[in-house]
Amino acid sequence: MFSATSTFSARERHAPPGGERGEEGFTLIELVVVMALTTVVLGAMLTLLFNSQQIQAGDAEWAQVMQEGRAGLSRMTRELRQASKITTHEAGTVEFLATIGGTEWKIRYECGVEQPGTGTLKYHECVRRAVEKSTGTLPSSGTPIVRDVLDPTNVFKYFKGASETAEPEKMNVVTLRIALPASGTLKQANYKADEHKTILLENAAYMRNCNLEEAGKARVC
Repeated sequence: MFSATSTFSARERHAPPGGERGEEGFTLIELVVVMALTTVVLGAMLTLLFNSQQIQAGDAEWAQVMQEGRAGLSRMTRELRQASKITTHEAGTVEFLATIGGTEWKIRYECGVEQPGTGTLKYHECVRRAVEKSTGTLPSSGTPIVRDVLDPTNVFKYFKGASETAEPEKMNVVTLRIALPASGTLKQANYKADEHKTILLENAAYMRNCNLEEAGKARVC
């Protein structure tokens, strides 16, 4: 009988088919390198995600500021166009008589009202107070129409045609200008990229009722 003694080592005897030698595992250096690369990739992904959230929050603030500001400005402009007489004409306040829905109203827009709860940076709001003319006295409080106003002393300007005037009997055009913070005030996701930028909304109201002829005379405000 013949016998044969193998001269292969235990590692070689258990080698996989094809003659390839098995792996014994990763070295410590390889693990450290892989972990470092993974950390870098995850950090980059998280940074991108955070920036995307900030941009989305900023877009949401921008859209909200624009929507609310335009709605308030549109209402003020629409009612001023119905004015038949201006009784108070200041840069931050206008008071006038207007016939709306068949009823004559006394309406006052005051944009210098300090807005509560805005922190160190003070914002103002345009508040609407209204009463039927037959009732008489305006209420002491009103409804905020535009919030977060930055420059309440430069909202209304008064014109006769294209020329600015301070004489109420000649006024037939009022321009409106509202400055609002572009970043809004909700600060979603701590968004501050546009904190010092502003949105300017502008419109003009031609008071057509001031130019109606009444009893052979021009009806003026």
